[in-house]
Amino acid sequence: MNETIDRQTVGFVEVTSLVPKDWTTWFYAVISEDAPFSWGDNNRTLVTAERFYNHCANRLEDIDEITQEEIESFLETIKELGQTYIDLEN
Repeated sequence: MNETIDRQTVGFVEVTSLVPKDWTTWFYAVISEDAPFSWGDNNRTLVTAERFYNHCANRLEDIDEITQEEIESFLETIKELGQTYIDLEN
């Protein structure tokens, strides 16, 4: 078979590199609730930074554990990822 395979390369970051360590006690439970993407037990679950940003912006608006400035800083970090994917499993 001499068909040409159109290969694509994508960039991704691990979600654990984005989430501040002191948020881990509550963040994943809050964000995984009603998420529009899978948090299954896969090796890689990639979601666009834009989709992750939109969901986090909605879910974090009423969180008492952090300040509005912390939320804005976190969301800005995600927004800056552009076309990069976020790996939810690592």
